[in-house]
Amino acid sequence: MAVKRAPGLPAGSPIPPPVSRRVRIEQELIEQVFLLQTLMDTIPDSIYFKDKNSRFTRVNRYTAGKFGITDPGQVQGKTDFDFFTDEHAQQAFRDEQEILRTGQPLVAVEEKETLPGGGVKWVSTTKMPLRDSEGRIVGTFGISRDITERKAIEARLEQQALYDSLTQLPNRALFMNRVEHLLQAAKRRPMATTLFAIIYLDLDRFKGVNDSLGHQEGDELLVQLARRLETCVRPTDTLARIGGDEFSILLDDIKSEADATRVAARIQQELTAPFTVNGTEIFSSMSLGIALSSSGYDRPEDMVRDADIAMYRAKANGRSRYEIFDSEMHKRAASQLALETDLRRALDRKEHLLHYQPIVDLETRRVEGFEALVRWKHPRRGMVGPDVFIPIAEETGLICPLGLWVLEEACRQVHVWQARFPDLAPLTMSVNLSTRQLSQPDFVDQVQRVLAETQVDPSTLSLEITESALMQNVKVGTEAIQRLRELSIRLHLDDFGTGYSSLSYLHAFPVDTLKIDRSFVDRMKLGAGQIEIVRAIIALAQNLGMGVTAEGVETVEQVALLRTLNCKKAQGYFFSRPLPADEAEKLLINGLRAF
Repeated sequence: MAVKRAPGLPAGSPIPPPVSRRVRIEQELIEQVFLLQTLMDTIPDSIYFKDKNSRFTRVNRYTAGKFGITDPGQVQGKTDFDFFTDEHAQQAFRDEQEILRTGQPLVAVEEKETLPGGGVKWVSTTKMPLRDSEGRIVGTFGISRDITERKAIEARLEQQALYDSLTQLPNRALFMNRVEHLLQAAKRRPMATTLFAIIYLDLDRFKGVNDSLGHQEGDELLVQLARRLETCVRPTDTLARIGGDEFSILLDDIKSEADATRVAARIQQELTAPFTVNGTEIFSSMSLGIALSSSGYDRPEDMVRDADIAMYRAKANGRSRYEIFDSEMHKRAASQLALETDLRRALDRKEHLLHYQPIVDLETRRVEGFEALVRWKHPRRGMVGPDVFIPIAEETGLICPLGLWVLEEACRQVHVWQARFPDLAPLTMSVNLSTRQLSQPDFVDQVQRVLAETQVDPSTLSLEITESALMQNVKVGTEAIQRLRELSIRLHLDDFGTGYSSLSYLHAFPVDTLKIDRSFVDRMKLGAGQIEIVRAIIALAQNLGMGVTAEGVETVEQVALLRTLNCKKAQGYFFSRPLPADEAEKLLINGLRAF
């Protein structure tokens, strides 16, 4: 029988021996193993097989390299204990034994691999049972992907989302989350006696630091303050920067209210020492408000709100102190909010009116002019005094439109009186000025417009501002006042003696008149020492070429003393209370009572 040649072989070529099926299968297996190993070595992830004792039976080249081994075969027979710390190796062993027991895989578990030398890697690991051809579990198979960079990015994002970038303290979001956690835990244990508290802190007069030293120095002060506050709390407490110059502390697991007040007192004690910012010593204080969980809060916002209310009460009571929230504070705050809402509508509803208090020339004993004082005729509360609504207007910024209305109305009224009483020396009008108004870029332009529209001689208009308000923004105040003086408008320094009382400031500002605060006038009855203080203020003003007006004059004895001390002008209840326009006009017609 003739032997057939394989196609394509030339005649006379030797015929290759037949390949056995077994050899062919072995070659195919070798090729498959090679492809598998090539694939494993190409993937930049750790791929590994282990037996039932969690010993490596095969790893890819990436895994060996991670272990510092060139040949992957040298890893065979070793365990995680040869390459990782005991803590990580033990966890890996427990996981693999659980897979062997249950046959259930672990999918995309994030693990922190810790190396004996101190290195740390984060990996996302999937481990599955390894089965033989008959389905029996003979080991485990795992893939671990390095996610260290991703975890670092997540940590940075978390830092940005939950921590303050300036002080590195927890921010408001994280703080509120932790308060929420404690409130929920308290609900789950209604019979527990665990108490916690929030302390809300606000830096007193921080704006002055920013204005005088600059915002960069202000930021440095906040950083130093954060570090100092950290020394006043326990590691289990949460100190957060809520925003601006406001901080908050969550005191967890305290025994009583006294624990919270002790922390507050410790903070105030720590702040008695000065801060040093760019070589400048800064003394600072904080006002603190405390809210306790015993009040039964449902929402973290409510507890923080009440601590904030208590903090504002501390500021109102003199700053550099703490107050504990009670239900009366909440009622006052609600009333204050309602008043603020009504105040915003009052201008549109024309609920404000002016009263006028005469300013008297003590030599001629005649009315020289008036000070315009704003009042609020509330539709339900009746007449609301300026001591109630002016602070709200200042805080909310409503003082600017309100102050402009006062200026317009006062100028309109004085123009009417000047025309109606030409025989009197040109009547003057004094209008109180807020530092917020003075800081408005277009304030001087507004004054010019009002004077033009009302046809009032600028020299008969006086603007009054307190020392403290003027010092809040020296640079802006100086520029605005200089422009006002160029218009021939006069400046009165109100409540003199109760603020800075610095000769350097008196030289810096072109002040026309000092108004002696009523407290000094009242204390003259106490004797010669108090009288000498008033005499000194009058002499100071006269030596600087300024006028003097005494405020709060209520008795004939005060009038006599002031005339003896050569004080030229005065105002107070002795002459007249602030009057509506029609009654003030009668005073101009009938004159003052004899004195």
